[in-house]
Amino acid sequence: MEHHHRRPHERTPLIRGANGRQGNQENKVSQDSPDYKRWQRLMLTLLVVAYTGYYFCKTNLPLAIPDLEKKEGVTRTDISSILASGYVLYLIGKFMSGYLIDKFGGKATLLAGLIGSIVTTVLFTFKLHPVWFAILRGLNQLCSSVGWGACVKTVRGWYEPSRAAHAVAVASLAETAGDAVVRVTLGLTLVAGVSWNQMFYISAAIAAVMLIPSCFVPASPQTKGFDGPQEQNQAAREAMRDRSVYTEGSGGGLRPFLKNTRVWLLSFELLGVVLIRESFASFVSALIASEIKLSTGYSAVASAIFPTLGAVSAMGGGILLDKTRQNRRALIPLVSLTGLAAALLGMWAVTPSNAGESLSVYGNDTLSPQQMALFLGMIGLVAVFLFAPKVIFDGAFVMDLAGGPEHLGSMTAFVTGVGYLGGCISPFVSGALADSKGWPTAILGLAGIASTIAAASAVYWFLDLKKLKETSRDEESLVPED
Repeated sequence: MEHHHRRPHERTPLIRGANGRQGNQENKVSQDSPDYKRWQRLMLTLLVVAYTGYYFCKTNLPLAIPDLEKKEGVTRTDISSILASGYVLYLIGKFMSGYLIDKFGGKATLLAGLIGSIVTTVLFTFKLHPVWFAILRGLNQLCSSVGWGACVKTVRGWYEPSRAAHAVAVASLAETAGDAVVRVTLGLTLVAGVSWNQMFYISAAIAAVMLIPSCFVPASPQTKGFDGPQEQNQAAREAMRDRSVYTEGSGGGLRPFLKNTRVWLLSFELLGVVLIRESFASFVSALIASEIKLSTGYSAVASAIFPTLGAVSAMGGGILLDKTRQNRRALIPLVSLTGLAAALLGMWAVTPSNAGESLSVYGNDTLSPQQMALFLGMIGLVAVFLFAPKVIFDGAFVMDLAGGPEHLGSMTAFVTGVGYLGGCISPFVSGALADSKGWPTAILGLAGIASTIAAASAVYWFLDLKKLKETSRDEESLVPED
């Protein structure tokens, strides 16, 4: 009986052109041409515009929290419930989004979600009642839940895996630099004396304007006459195949990743990262107002330090990941999460109410500029260590596990869906806990969570190395002896 053995250098690429060609010269020229790269840049630019529109429709509520509490009598517990309803619907939407994105495509889903976000933002102002707020916040988050998965799907359609991490990091500028622009823009409207509901109308109007260029996002290379991206880096191509949970004979559907330890571990890590990120995203403005006694408007502007330095972190993490050897990729989030735990402990130590320097009466005393700068600086340091793991987990590592674009929508939906359970409980960690025990206790709790997911990240790195080595040994055993 004749046995056919495949040598390691004869591996079959997982990424094909639209016509099924494998690594031919015509495909290589197509994706390396100036026209193709021009469309890539336009695609990323328009994705950032579109996803920033989402943030104009979701960051407005956290910025309005101080006014809702002081002027409308909404309690911190009510605020936590309103935010929690949003996270629950966001979570449900995450699981649904995989089917929608794979069926209708990234661009169509992205635009539909943005339109829904704009409509629910306007409706939010129609009635002043916590139940109404909870319903509309939930619907708003349901619409926005499709945004990130649609961005990842679109990016993956234009980029080969070895260059996709930095491209995803660029797209994530919407949730970092874009969020900073949102906070400064809407914060300045509050400084100018605009009411919270008028600020909602302004945010919806800006998002509607951003919807117009978003309609011109190039959905895929094929729609512009190009072949799909072909992975030309052999090491990256082999690592992508080795890391994929979809092995030969495994079939499609949910089963391959539901029984995979790395998928669940990655989901758990993302859960912790999202919990910490959403805790800050929702309450950093209120935290600043409470601890250093700035007005609502100036607190909103000051809170922009969090997403601004988050943008630096996300971009740095994506670029570094693309330049790092395959067996060291998982070290980047491990180091970053260890730094995050240390930064949160440092923030806990310098929080004014923990250090005994909190102001008891507004206007009677002030913190020194140095104390304010130190506190805001620690918030920025938290962002530096937080956003790189986030964009790596729900971008590059999800692509690794999916193996190719066929299952990417479903894989992204599952991992981010489980991960955003952290968003569901974040209001009770950062909101309710801060309300009952104070901000220092809430921050210390977040430091403990960061330490836990850093340990989980170490396990993920070990399993990733093990998977790469096992696949390499299996292939060496297939090489016939001469």
